[in-house]
Parts: sequence; C-alpha cells; structure tokens
Amino acid sequence: MYESLFTKIRFGNLTLKNRIIFPPVSTNLASATGEVTDEMIYHYSRRAKGGVALVTIENVCIDYPSTMEGATQPRFDDESFIPGLSRLTEEIHKYGALVFAELTHPGLMGSHPPIIAPSDVKLRPDGLHPHVMTSDEIEEVAMKFAKAALIAKRAGFDGVEVESAHGLLVDQFLSPLTNKRTDEYGGSIENRTKFAKLIIDKIRSLCGNYPVSARLGVIDYVDGGIRPEKEGVEIAKKFEEYGYVAIHADVGFGDKEKRLEPMGYPQAWRSNLAKIIKDSGVKIPVIAVGMIREPEVAEKILKDGTADVVALGRTLIADPDWPIKTMYGKEKTIRKCVGCSECIVSRHMMGTAIRCGMNPNVGKSESYEMLVPPIKAKKIVIVGAGPAGLEAARVSAMRGHKVVIFEKEKEIGGVIRIGSVPPGKEKMRWLIDYYKQVLKDLKVDIRLSTIADGKTVMNENPDEVVVAVGSDPLIPPVKGIDGPNVVIYPDVLNGKLPNGKNVVVGGGGLVGCETALYLADKGYSVSIVEMLPDVAIGMEPISKSYLMKELNAHNVRIITNAKIESLSQNSVQFKKDGKLEELNFDSFVVAFGGKPRTFENLPVPTHFVGDAVRVAKLPEAVRDGYAVGFSI
Repeated sequence: MYESLFTKIRFGNLTLKNRIIFPPVSTNLASATGEVTDEMIYHYSRRAKGGVALVTIENVCIDYPSTMEGATQPRFDDESFIPGLSRLTEEIHKYGALVFAELTHPGLMGSHPPIIAPSDVKLRPDGLHPHVMTSDEIEEVAMKFAKAALIAKRAGFDGVEVESAHGLLVDQFLSPLTNKRTDEYGGSIENRTKFAKLIIDKIRSLCGNYPVSARLGVIDYVDGGIRPEKEGVEIAKKFEEYGYVAIHADVGFGDKEKRLEPMGYPQAWRSNLAKIIKDSGVKIPVIAVGMIREPEVAEKILKDGTADVVALGRTLIADPDWPIKTMYGKEKTIRKCVGCSECIVSRHMMGTAIRCGMNPNVGKSESYEMLVPPIKAKKIVIVGAGPAGLEAARVSAMRGHKVVIFEKEKEIGGVIRIGSVPPGKEKMRWLIDYYKQVLKDLKVDIRLSTIADGKTVMNENPDEVVVAVGSDPLIPPVKGIDGPNVVIYPDVLNGKLPNGKNVVVGGGGLVGCETALYLADKGYSVSIVEMLPDVAIGMEPISKSYLMKELNAHNVRIITNAKIESLSQNSVQFKKDGKLEELNFDSFVVAFGGKPRTFENLPVPTHFVGDAVRVAKLPEAVRDGYAVGFSI
C-alpha cells in the first residue's frame, strides 16, 4: 500500500532502507557542558527503533561557546566528546538506521560574542552590529565545520548535514537580504554559494568521500529575499554541483511560523518547495518537510514526484513507531502530532528538555517507557474519558489491568472534543481517533452516556479508581451572569449557538479567544472583554500570533484591562481605565476558564488526574494519565 515510502534510495555512497528521515529537532537533552546524555541517546535511538531510515542529530555546536544556541547543545568542537557521541551512533545503528549530524553556525543570529556575519545588516531585534567576516575568517569558520565533520566521522556518524536554512550563517551568505558583500563571496549566485562550497571542500580534505547533505533555505518570506523558482533553484543546482548528496528544501528568512507551523496550517503545505527544486532537474535526492502527518499524505508526496524523501520531525516526536505502524498496516494506531506546540514551548520558551503534548515519554529516560506488568492485575474504574482518563486507561490496560471507563457524553474526548471545534483546531480529532482504536484493541470497557456517581463506581468492585471528571466553567459572582441571554462556552462549542448576531465573550484566555473565533467564523459580530492587559496570556508565541491574526481577520474586537461589573439583559458594564463603560449584546458567552469538578470520597484508593486536580492544558492532562497508569 505504501510502496514508495518503503523503497530504498541512495544518499551518495549510502543506501537508506526507506524514504523516511528524522530531521534535526532541538531537544535540550545534551548536558550543560555539551556531553551526550542517556536521555539524548534514548531519544534518538527510539526514533531509529521505530523504523526510520536516517536520524539527524539536532543543530550541533561546532565552536563553543560562540555558536551555542538554546539552553544546551551537543558539542562537536573537541575530540573529548567523541566517546559519548560514539555511544549515540552505536545505539542508532543497532536498529538499522543511519545517522547524520547537523552542523550549524548562527552567525548574525548568535547569542554569544563575537557575533559574525557576511555583512552588517540590521536584522537583529536588539540592533547589535555584527563583525563583518574577512576572507581569512571565512576560511577559518569553514574549517571549523570541517573539523566538526571529522569528529562526527570518527564517532561513527554516516554523514553530516550543513544547516543552510533558517537564517543561520550559511543561509546569510546565500540570501541577498544579508549578503551585501562586493568581494568574491557576494553578488552572483556563484559567489554567494562559495562559502557553502568552501565548507564541503574542507570537509573532503579532512574526511575524504564523506556524505554531506544540506538543509537549504530555498525561499525567504521577506521582500527582496530568495524566491524558490529563481534563486532557490539556482542555489540548489550549485549545491548539487559542489557534491552535496541531498537537499532538504526548507525556509530561509521570515516569520518562525513558516517553519514551526501552528495547528491551523494544512498538511504538507511546504512540500511545494521540494517540488520546485525537483522539477528544475536536480538529480540528487530532494527532501520534503513541513507538517507531514499521515502516511497517505507522505506516500502521495513520493508517488507524485513532489519529493524523493519525506522528513518527519514533530510527527516522529509524537509517535516514533510511525514507520513500523505504517509498514504493517497499523495506521489507525498512530498517535499523530496535532501541532499543539508543546515541543516549542518546552525547548524555546522554557529552556527545558523537549516535551510532547501527545507523547508523555518524550525527553524522558528509557525506564519511563517500560510498562512493567503489575504484581497483581487489578480492576481499575476510570470516571471521565477526557485526555487524562483515556491515557490512564491506555497505560493501565497495557500493563495488564482490567479497565472500565464511565463517560457521561455520547463520545469520548472531553476537552479534546470541544477543543477540536474552533477553526484550525480540527486536527485535535486525531487524538480521539487514536484513543478509540488503541482502547478497542486493548479491550477497554467504555460505557458512554453514563453518569457515574460513587454508587455506580463501587458496583464494579474496583481495586482502584481514577477520577478524570475534568472541570466546570468558572462563573464569577457578577450581577446578572445568570441572565436569560447568557450561555457558557462548552455549550456553544457543543453546538448551542447564541441568539442574535451581536455576541460578547467574557474572558480572553485561550478558550475565550477560540470561542470568539468560532462564533466570528459563523458570521457573528464578536467582542472579547478581558480583565488583564492582554489576551491568550501564556500561549506559545507562534501559535498566539497566528490566533491573533485570525481574530483580526474575522474582525473580533478585543477590549483589555476591562473588569466586568455587571450584566443586564442586553449589555455588559465594565470598568476600563477607571471609567465605567457599557457594551450591548444579543448574547453573552461565559469563557473565564474553568475550575476542577468535585467527586465524592470512595472507600478504595482513588487518584485524581487532569483538570480534576488543576485546570491545565492538554499536555499536563496526558502526562497525568500516563503517570497514574504507570504506577497504579
């Protein structure tokens, strides 16, 4: 069924066993001093175990500390790191996968002085002027790439990838936005690619016939930058001429949204970049990347000739077994990445080890994923089929417990089901589909449309109980909030649309903003009233920016610093900047967040998970469910 995905392909003198690669995704799993850790080894080898053909180690540091990015980064700038790196390659090779290391230099975008760049351009948000590289310094930096490649080769890596995208140093030489040089490294395409040629030539001088691929920025989402049909194609052909064994067609300069896409982006939207390069006549393998989630989508990319290989980054974070499951017809059990951005939050915002909203094992040690059978199999009753309850059921059943779930609604999912309703959130349904399939396979007894109280639960004679009842809408003590034209956001997202066309949403958190967008998309005139200075506070910045653009495009009015005082039948009164103001409505939607639901005390060991403990986001709920299933 997926013949193209599982066909071999050559990368220079290497043969990949299939057309699926794991691209570099930053993890913060290296030690603070750049050493390989057990968690890092497990993270990458686990993707290899899942059946991927090639694993690419995240942006490695080639010159400490000047090229450091992120909280931690694996170092390839000293021979003392070879023993640890060889442990990493051995574990990956054990599963029949090849392994590359992505060699990077931030250049203009660096965090540690000296900040170097091909030209002095004003693209840094802090206004800092970089040191413009001399010809000698260009040679020196190219040699640092080569020495890092030699360390990689000695540590057992099968090849290296030169990061030539995302606005980093090599890309800065390629793009006219950042390369204003008038010497041999500036001007024509041949001159602007000379640094990339210098790098591969120096790698060859140290490593011989060693495979080198490129993650290539073939488009800049900035006026005056690289256009794929013109310079992008010409640059790709130069890279092929210079001896690069594959081209990973990607984004250069522009909003991070274009390479760390929020949930609302369509699948495989970036694959057109690979097609442009491939259709130009480039003969070396061209790799497509960007929100490729489903096997049928990946297969079509290959079968249609859009690309030769697919890169699955966040896809394989969420489910490292995607290749094996696809190969053996178990696609319905794939835990698809929905684009929740938890990996971005953890690594880029929080500076912690990488996490995943779908997969609670990401960033953990091997022991955390080892589900040991219990000494005594128990009967576990779970109240609530939201994400925490479903994950608790999955893990408990995998360990050998007999599991019963009570769910008051006619479908599983809880907040996932409601959360999938607003525009751009449809991918959330994938998680419901996943749990439906795996819990069916595990023979979990799911009783829908059943309101469970203590008596109902105890009639099952459970050994232990998991309470995953979720949360109720938070309704503040505001005069008139129980009025006839007031509705709560879960009812709205469940299909109970408000009366009239003029709606005010009280609360500008994530649920308030998404409910407002849902209503605006249906033709309502919507205003949000929020007490705090901003809306969607705490949301991952890239996803928030996308949401704000959508709200703006739908003409949603946002009023901040506004404390609601009271509601009348058709208006809300609020204080803003010390002044009392009034806003008319046909309907008012309560969207101030939630509060944990309560459940009665039971005479057996009882575990509370998810929103029943504290109202949080999907990743916390899934982690709660996993933890209780792991330990019960």
